[in-house]
Amino acid sequence: MARARAFLESLISEYPDPPDLIARFRSGNNNNYRSAEFELILFSVLHKQGFALQPHPILPNGSRARPDFLVTTPNGDTFYLEAVLASEDSEDVSNHSLVANTLDAFTTHSHNNFSVMVKTEGVPRTQPSRRRLIRATLRWLDSLDPDAVQTQINFAGHDSAPMMSWSHEDLNVFVTALPLLAERRGQASRLLAVRFGQAGWIDSWTGIRDAIRYKGSKYGLLDRPMVIAVNFAGHHLDQMDEMQALFGQEQISIPVNEPDAEPKLTRAPNGAWIGSSGPSFTRVSGAWLFDNLCIYNISSRHPTLYLHPYARLSVPPDMLRFPHAIEVDGRMSWESGVTLTQALDLPTE
Repeated sequence: MARARAFLESLISEYPDPPDLIARFRSGNNNNYRSAEFELILFSVLHKQGFALQPHPILPNGSRARPDFLVTTPNGDTFYLEAVLASEDSEDVSNHSLVANTLDAFTTHSHNNFSVMVKTEGVPRTQPSRRRLIRATLRWLDSLDPDAVQTQINFAGHDSAPMMSWSHEDLNVFVTALPLLAERRGQASRLLAVRFGQAGWIDSWTGIRDAIRYKGSKYGLLDRPMVIAVNFAGHHLDQMDEMQALFGQEQISIPVNEPDAEPKLTRAPNGAWIGSSGPSFTRVSGAWLFDNLCIYNISSRHPTLYLHPYARLSVPPDMLRFPHAIEVDGRMSWESGVTLTQALDLPTE
């Protein structure tokens, strides 16, 4: 950790506006930390390659929104660079904002004798009352004897622990009582010990697509190319995910009037750059995709800059020194280039 801290200190010493980044690093909020970390790494990679970066430039189109950087390449070309975090898209409804906000009540209250295990079913239409939920939970826990509950668990397992249910519209919350160890009673800082999500499909491409769509529509028509750098925070990102995010989900197509015809692998028109009406978000010139980049794993990350084949303005040639993907005769071609390790002059191990 000391080496990582020293490396961060060395990078931020060259950043032109460090107070904002430092405040986000120190905020205690993980999203703020990760976004500041990502912006700092992007700045450092380009700065050490001879690019000049101006944070948060004013846009000449009158938009009040400001991109993260105005970048000037070593050859004098300019473009806007926007950094954004993306995560896996999940069907787990416990991640729904109304549900998550409700369950957060279990992290801000405590009980002298118990912690709890929480499961949920369903999604409410309106925000449930956190006060009512926590009041019902604490009143129920007050009615239980922790020693008696622990004896029951020792005899019949955790499935025998007492459970209460609480409902609001279509949301059902199931709370299981877990006795604290005798020496920890009266010292717990929060109720929540275990929280279960719900089973469901996840994917690694939808979050990237949505991040590019959101950032691509945020600034209006621009006078310079726009490159959106996306740091995907998930379990795994591969080339298939990246292509689906940009050009649409892979699918098998069978002609309805020829059911015996050979199926074809095609793409659904649901990518960031190819929609139901054809090419879309052409004001975005490129997408620079990173796989869960952080200060500890720079040497093992190999991002790719994808060039939008239908972009209104082209990515400056100087950016093609980095690994990139470009459309050639209707197919994507992946080209090698300067790695993050080389750009930051880090040891390869």
